[in-house]
Parts: sequence; C-alpha cells; structure tokens
Amino acid sequence: MDRDTNDSTSTVASFETVARWCDEYFVSARGSGTPLGPQIVRLIRAFGEMAAAETSDTATRALRLSMIREKTEAYLQGFMRGDLAGVSNQSLPEPSKRVQLEAMAHVQDNGDTDWRPQLTEIGLSGFHKRIEGFAVRVQPPMEGISIRYKAHVAMRGDTRWAGDGEYCGTRGDKLRVEAIWIELAEGFDRYDVYYSAHLCRFGWTGWFKNGQMCGTRGEYRQVEAIKVFLAEKT
Repeated sequence: MDRDTNDSTSTVASFETVARWCDEYFVSARGSGTPLGPQIVRLIRAFGEMAAAETSDTATRALRLSMIREKTEAYLQGFMRGDLAGVSNQSLPEPSKRVQLEAMAHVQDNGDTDWRPQLTEIGLSGFHKRIEGFAVRVQPPMEGISIRYKAHVAMRGDTRWAGDGEYCGTRGDKLRVEAIWIELAEGFDRYDVYYSAHLCRFGWTGWFKNGQMCGTRGEYRQVEAIKVFLAEKT
C-alpha cells in the first residue's frame, strides 16, 4: 500500500471507531437518549465512506462521492429536523397485548398490502415507493375502544377523519401521503396510540402519539412506510 492508501484506511477506521462509541452511548443513555442519536451515527459513518472513496480512481471517486453526499444531506436533515424527532425508541412504553392495532396501506405500483399487526412495517421503506392511503383498526374489536386517523395528501390537502378500518387517502391517482395523524376516538383514557413514518429523503421519524402530526406539508416528502401500536396508560 502507498502512503495515501494507508492514511485513508486509518481515517476510515477512526470514523468507524467514533461511530461505534456514539452508537454504544446512545443505546446505553436511556435516561437522556435522543432519537437523533442514530442520525448522528449514520452521519459519522457517511464521512467515513467519503474518506474511503478517496482511494478510488477519479471517475469512480466522483460517482461515489456524489452518492455519499446525497445520503449525508439526508442524514443532516434528519439531525436538524427537531419537529420530526418525536419520542425515541428508548422512551417507548410496552405495547399492549390485550388490545392491539392492525394497519394496511396502498403502495405505489404494488397495490394494497395485507392487514398487518402493530409494530410491523406497513409499506416499503428504502424503495422510494409512496404510500397513497392507509387504514387502521382495533384488533380484536372491543366495545369502548375505537380509532380514527387522517392524512395530508399532495395536491389535496388534509383529508377528513376516517375510522375503524375505513380507507383514508387515494388509489391510483399518483398522489403521495405526506403526513398522518392517528388518535383514539374512544378509550383514550386507558390507552395511547403511537405511530412513526418513513419519509423520503429523511428516513424514519421518531414516534408520535395521540393525534400529533407525523410528517410534513408542502415539502414533497412522501410517506413510504408507517408503524403503529397501542400502549396502556400508566
């Protein structure tokens, strides 16, 4: 190896060491752990990829750096977007086992998904396919507990509230969902509903709950996947 290659290898190893330290810190710091921690770790590793790209030939280096810079920009946005931070995984309560939620979505080119249990990804994160609509229902149905939800749809604005398995959004109009709201219409004195979304050029948001907005308006960021669950109030 020449000196430049040795220097680059050493730099990459240093970035990976720092990323590992940060990752260990954010996993262990449950009391003050931030949902932005994973974005910081990804950002450090992206800088390490930049250092590794320096050893490539000129044409390959330019292509790799362009791809890495695009990814880094997404991580930086994730780091700065406090309004999408929500609640961290470390701060989440235990999901309810007695009463749960199911959800489905209409995915670009793929059509409707099956109904899937809570905490399961609904949609396709990382494939750049928009969700055009979704539905949520309580499972098993229980008297005194009902769910409602709405979405912000590109070109259409906010939908009306839908509930208990009713479809919310569009199908086949090539219109992306950009934000979601989910809350309990009944049973909110006993349960909280949590939800998260995978956004284009951002990744997974933190967890939001009880009717808070999760997503964006007017930023051309499609929702690509969602997760949702119920938790008993403590």
